[in-house]
Amino acid sequence: MKNDLDVMKTLADARPARLDPPGRPALPFALTDVAAPARRSRRFRAAALIPAGGLAAAAVAAVVVVAIDSGGPTPSGPGTSTEAARPLTASQILLTAAEHSSQDAPGAGRYLVVRTESGSVLTVGSGTSTYEMTDRSSYESWLSRSGKESSAVISQDLGMTPLTPADAAAWRAAGSPGQVLVGKPLPSGKLGPGSPVSTAGGPRRRSSSEGADMYAFGGTNISVRDLEKLPADPAALRTALLKNFDGGGGDMPTDREQWLLTVASTLIVDIPVSGPVRAAAFRLIAGLDGVRSLGAVADQRGRTGQGFAFTSVSAAGGSIERRFVIDSASGRALGEESRVLRPSGTTARLEPGSLLGYRVVLDQKTTDEVPPAS
Repeated sequence: MKNDLDVMKTLADARPARLDPPGRPALPFALTDVAAPARRSRRFRAAALIPAGGLAAAAVAAVVVVAIDSGGPTPSGPGTSTEAARPLTASQILLTAAEHSSQDAPGAGRYLVVRTESGSVLTVGSGTSTYEMTDRSSYESWLSRSGKESSAVISQDLGMTPLTPADAAAWRAAGSPGQVLVGKPLPSGKLGPGSPVSTAGGPRRRSSSEGADMYAFGGTNISVRDLEKLPADPAALRTALLKNFDGGGGDMPTDREQWLLTVASTLIVDIPVSGPVRAAAFRLIAGLDGVRSLGAVADQRGRTGQGFAFTSVSAAGGSIERRFVIDSASGRALGEESRVLRPSGTTARLEPGSLLGYRVVLDQKTTDEVPPAS
């Protein structure tokens, strides 16, 4: 139990407290996973050591779109006439990514390093005004592959910015305050009791842990070494993941197939598995119902890739769409985001299409270097 406590303390220390405000739905990839007791599918998701809600990214070259069995020439990049005329299906996007990902063999090194940026959209207030702001944070996770050395996370609060031009106008009309109130949105559009928080960023902070069991599928704790042992065959991966299905609940689907889709998607963005295992996850997702193509899209950093999405429904948050942006040339995820499709419950006051949160992956590598001091 000591390892689990060490890890949880690391994640709690690294996570800005305001990222878990009342009145906001839990995001599939948000940093709230480490604190919310309703999370049942995993202790946290990888990319940020806190997740990995949570479940939050070095420049990436322009995506080369690979057409599968199209019978025509291969487009040279996003926005080409061929791509516009013949957009890829969800299956083509996933299987192309799997093909390239399978060639991405894990490198040598004592540490797995993952850099991400995450954002959570919060309802804030100042004076009599209420508007939306995006609270952004960066994470640099140094994960011990052996579990014998300390893992570390370098985190930084990047500050809060208005979500839309209308929100920016409301913020300026309120005097561009350096502090806003984060509270529970009420049906009236006002905020309930909350806490004042700064809109400015903060310094880099370092937390460390001696724990080896860094992730969880269902009620099973696993280490980075365990992740590297996950099967690279989609059928075997499906079996391995479903061994941890405990009925879902909380922010996880109770339907077995939808639960599998949600958990398998964490192997693409949140949990830093090897290329062959990620390829198996892509192939597994390609065979599940409810996955659709978004075509050529951009992540929250403006990097272009091929997108796919699926929808999850809960009484707590209504209908939420999870969108993924994939660099088809490498088979790696650029990022993901969650948006409201049909508001209900905690999202009732939001407009359809509203952004709830995002994560972009900036870098993932193995190294023999040691974690920085800060």
